[in-house]
Formats: sequence, structure tokens, C-alpha cells
Amino acid sequence: MSFSHEGYGQATSLSKIKEQLVGAGHNPPYKTPVPEHYYQHTNTSSPHGERKANAVIVMLARNGDLAGVLKSMKQMEDRFNKKFRYPYVFLNEEPFTDKFKQYIQP
Repeated sequence: MSFSHEGYGQATSLSKIKEQLVGAGHNPPYKTPVPEHYYQHTNTSSPHGERKANAVIVMLARNGDLAGVLKSMKQMEDRFNKKFRYPYVFLNEEPFTDKFKQYIQP
């Protein structure tokens, strides 16, 4: 159909479809900053007068996943946890190796 009608070819091109789905100049969700009211401030209550949730970040990891765990933790800290400061809990089906513990401990 694009051979017979130039407008149809332009409307159905991959770049045009992508632009409509994603939007021109639209950033992916992971590049959108978290609103300030979600962050833990210096006092123990949020700006809305609510207390910070008692929570931890749970990671299921094997000893061989060290590189991926470190990458995930860096992303979590950069994006979310640098202001919330939730502790991490690591779970594994076997004891963690000394190497794993060495890299994960604060």
C-alpha cells in the first residue's frame, strides 16, 4: 500500500509508530525523577506528617550473582534508596561465600 499512497507509507513507518507510542522527546520511566515528597527527610516523619515505613529491601541472590547484585544495588541506591536508607536483606539457598560478603558489607 505504501507504494501506491505515499501518506500511508509515512504514517505506518516504524519511526512514526515509535514516536506515537513513546512520544517525541519522552524519557523512559527510569529516567523520570522520584517526586521530592517520597524521600525521607532529616526528621523521622515525612513532609505529610507520616512516619517512614518499617521496611527492608529483600534480594534473592546466589554467590555467582555478585556482579549483577552490585549493579542492582547501585541502581537502587542512585534511584531510590540514597534518601530512604532502607537496609538490605540477602537470601540464598546456601551460605554466602566470603567474597560475596566482602563486597556486600557496608
